Amino acid sequence: MNLGARLKAERERLQLSQTDFAAIVGASKHAQINWEKGAATPNAAALEVWAGRGLDVLYVVTGQRSNGASTHHLTESGTSVTPALIDADRLGRIVELLEAFARNAGKCWPSAQLVTVAAEVYNVLVDEPALDESKVERILKLVVNR
Repeated sequence: MNLGARLKAERERLQLSQTDFAAIVGASKHAQINWEKGAATPNAAALEVWAGRGLDVLYVVTGQRSNGASTHHLTESGTSVTPALIDADRLGRIVELLEAFARNAGKCWPSAQLVTVAAEVYNVLVDEPALDESKVERILKLVVNR
């Protein structure tokens, strides 16, 4: 299942029409159709807005659910672990900073790549008690210039 199919599955799970789902982020039904068939990709800002309405962003991007029962994983020792839920505000701020750094470097990344990189940065910083923006900026400078 690709990103578009997962986006459609989430829209249907939220019981929204293509028109209503797209309107949440100020897009057209035509844009939604293109996203769902994989002809285009929604940007990180749209994913952030939908996350506020219940969209499972981790699932849309990676195919892995971020809620309870369906996210149990076995460690090498065989114990069951449930990953923590994503802090949408923290991820949103990382996305904003990443977009700004990419723009300043003259780079225009596809939304899927932007979200993937933001998720990687998020995972590096997941154990930090608070988002240290100066640390994030140092990491993003390295990421954008690679």
